[in-house]
Amino acid sequence: MSGLDFNDLPHFIYANRRQFLPGEHHMNRVFDEDVLIVMRKGVLRFTEDGKKIELSAGEYYLQRAGLAQSGPDPSDIPNYYFVHFKGTFSENGKLPLRGNYRPEQIEPIIEALQALGNNAPRLEYERLFYNLLSELAKHQKDESMAEQIKLFLHKNYKDKSITTQTLADHFYLSANRVRDVFKNAYDKTPKAYLIEYRLDKARDLLVSTARTTADIADHVGFEDYSVFYRDFTAKYKISPSKYRLLKAPFYFTPPPNERQ
Repeated sequence: MSGLDFNDLPHFIYANRRQFLPGEHHMNRVFDEDVLIVMRKGVLRFTEDGKKIELSAGEYYLQRAGLAQSGPDPSDIPNYYFVHFKGTFSENGKLPLRGNYRPEQIEPIIEALQALGNNAPRLEYERLFYNLLSELAKHQKDESMAEQIKLFLHKNYKDKSITTQTLADHFYLSANRVRDVFKNAYDKTPKAYLIEYRLDKARDLLVSTARTTADIADHVGFEDYSVFYRDFTAKYKISPSKYRLLKAPFYFTPPPNERQ
C-alpha cells in the first residue's frame, strides 16, 4: 500500500483550518501540492482519481498532488485542519494515505502550528509539521501492533499460559507497552479482551455441543472452573448451565456435581 515516504523528507508550505457551510461541496481541482487533512468534526466527501472518499472525525487523509479531485456530493458541515506540503509517496511509505489519530496527541501540535506568527522561522514550521507526521505514523504503527496482538489472541486463546508478559516476549515489547498499545486501540487490556473472547467461544459451544460446562471451560482456556463460572455469570447475567437450558435445552442434562 502506498504511503508517505520519510526517506525523502516532505516540506511544509501552508496550513489552516477549514469549516464548510451546510450543503457545501468539495472543490473540483487538480492541485499541484499534497494536502494532509485532519478531520475534527462532520463528514467530508469528495472523489480522488475517480474513487469516492468519505472522511469522518478522528480520521486523517493524504491528498496527492496531480490527482483529479471533485465534490459531486455535499459534505456534512466538516471542520478540519489542512496542511499543504510537498512529499514523496512510495509502496514502502511509513505513513499510510488514510488512518485514524488521537486528538489528545495531535491537537496540541496543530495549536502550536497555528500559534506561529508570519515571521516565525521556516524551520519551526517544518519541525512542528514533522512532529505531526511522526505522531500520525506512530499511531498507525501502534494500531497495527494492537491488531497483531489481537489476532495472536484469537489464534491461541486456548493456551492457558498466555499472560501479558508472554505477549511482551513474543512481540519484543515491554509488558507496559503491550498493555498501553492494546488498550489505546481497544479500550481494554489484553487480559480483559482474552477473557471476553474465551467467554464468547464458551457461549457458542454451550448451544452447539453437548459437552459439559466444565469441559467447555477447560477447552477455551480457563484453568479454574470457578473463575469461568464467575466471569460468565458476570458478563451474561446468567450461569452457564442456565444459559444452555434457555438457549439449547436439548443439550441440557443436569450434571450431578456441577453448579447451576
